[in-house]
Amino acid sequence: MLLASGCASKKGFQLQDTQGKVDLVATEQYLPVQTYDEKNQLIPYQEKENPYLAQKAQVDKGSVLLFIEAKSAWRNEDADTAKQKLNVIIKNDAALSGPWMMLGDIALAEKDYPQALKHYQQGLTVNPNNINGYTALASVQRLQGRYDHAQNTLAKALALWPDFPEAHYNLSILFDIYLNQAAKAKQHLDAYILLTGGDAESLEWLQQLNERASAGQA
Repeated sequence: MLLASGCASKKGFQLQDTQGKVDLVATEQYLPVQTYDEKNQLIPYQEKENPYLAQKAQVDKGSVLLFIEAKSAWRNEDADTAKQKLNVIIKNDAALSGPWMMLGDIALAEKDYPQALKHYQQGLTVNPNNINGYTALASVQRLQGRYDHAQNTLAKALALWPDFPEAHYNLSILFDIYLNQAAKAKQHLDAYILLTGGDAESLEWLQQLNERASAGQA
């Protein structure tokens, strides 16, 4: 359950200009780097800590109970009840980002992308360390065709936690399918596999990227 509280600051989450030109942030700087010892043996990669999970916050028991009830209502396809309970939590405790994120998830499922965007942005304003909010926000931006914004949002997630597997995976999707940059897609997919051990889908995708790269060089 992700209900951790946090506070916004000038160094925290900043909204991107949705109208003006976007200055793209290079994501290669956040790729994990493997090192070798003096015997040229690969040193096991040490992952950096997730800043969101590192937060220590005391959450009101009533808010926890309401959040559980909201999740149960949403699982039972009762979106109205879920929204009502989440809004009660927000009214009682403005420092929690989790309810905003779940409201965003509901709006996204309802294909109300502008509303989902607002909810995710508000959740990140409340707690800029809620890294899952960045991948959620980037997914909405991608669905809206705002690929540069999505790239920068995922870059913000990696700036907070360079070893965030889902951010690397989402960048792979963005670069491969939407931006036609297979080399960058492969870099971030390699990172995802390093950090998670990989699964059948990601390993098959990596093989396809390698085959396409080989065919292009032939």
